[in-house]
Amino acid sequence: MRILMILENTFPPDVRVEKEIKSLNNAGHEIVLACSSPVSMNEVEDWNGATIIRKRMPLFIYKSSVGCLQFPFYFNYWRKFLKKVFSQYKFDAIHLHDLPLAKVVKEFSVKHQIPFVLDLHENRPEIMKLYDHVRTFPGNFIISIKRWQQYQKKSIKIADKLILVTNEAKNDYLSKYNVNPQKITVISNYVDLDDLNSFSFDNTILEKYNDKFVMVYFGDTGLRRGTATIIQAANLLKEHKNIHFIIIGKSREDDCLKRKIGEFDLSNVELTGWLPLNKAVSYIKASQIGLCPFLRNAHHDTTYANKMFQYMAYGKPVIVSDCTAQKKLIENEKCGLVFEAGNAADLAKIILEMKQSSRYKKWSENAFNIVLNKYNWKNAAEQLIILYQEL
Repeated sequence: MRILMILENTFPPDVRVEKEIKSLNNAGHEIVLACSSPVSMNEVEDWNGATIIRKRMPLFIYKSSVGCLQFPFYFNYWRKFLKKVFSQYKFDAIHLHDLPLAKVVKEFSVKHQIPFVLDLHENRPEIMKLYDHVRTFPGNFIISIKRWQQYQKKSIKIADKLILVTNEAKNDYLSKYNVNPQKITVISNYVDLDDLNSFSFDNTILEKYNDKFVMVYFGDTGLRRGTATIIQAANLLKEHKNIHFIIIGKSREDDCLKRKIGEFDLSNVELTGWLPLNKAVSYIKASQIGLCPFLRNAHHDTTYANKMFQYMAYGKPVIVSDCTAQKKLIENEKCGLVFEAGNAADLAKIILEMKQSSRYKKWSENAFNIVLNKYNWKNAAEQLIILYQEL
């Protein structure tokens, strides 16, 4: 099949999209990815056997995306872009990454009589509740969460196939939207072991932390991810001189994290900024514990973070907050410990418990083995291949 994938952001990087493209390509499908953002340049590129069509998006159009359900500019931009793509290629299916363009994609699906696969990386309306630009003026005036919830409900019904990231998300959508379970495929954010095994480690970094007990966090550093909880726990543990925290990533809220570090006068927390995975793995390798401290909400309760499996692939036990899906996995697989989301004192207590526990080695072995044998992309990709075989 020739599959048109659509991604609203620039590409690469997007780990999930990259893995799906490679897997479908290896299964004999031809992938064309249409993507666009203000930083894109108009170009066509071959990427690992896929054709990437990038289109530069005017800043005005980009900013209008937050009000796309109210104003036509954003949807009309994509209609024009996709019309041109369809004039150049004939497709057998459309695969949309995330919710916003579902309405537009359905129009092309109907017009060209091809199936529409909706791949929801997240529960968009629930996540939007946490965005500052949605909670403050003028966003709280322009953007209606209720309207996005209605749009998500309608989009799920008009899609021919629906991809979700956990069984918890599947159960949530079945109960809320009365979806046919046969329509849903669960494809989790598991790691590609071939990619991880191809990376080399920076010995300078490994040696730098040789005498430290290191906690690492890797990913979006937004406060909803629990990064402030990490810093508060670091403050509670600052008398333990060999305990060290490394936060890898970036967000618009990094200044808040820096202020907290300054207020607490912490020398046991390090912000590296954003690093590509091939650089970040050296810090993960140098650590003893991986952190997934997300604050609880309807989205975090029904998803897995890719970082959790990246930690475990290197044999690192994981400390997670009690968001439903990750809590269940960690407890069932006995590869880490759980603390109460947002509770820095509980996180600090759990860190000390893991540091001092005789079970550390067993947690480490379990973490490595379950990723090697179960929670890896090779297994997840099988479900993606089956989905397209059914189409």
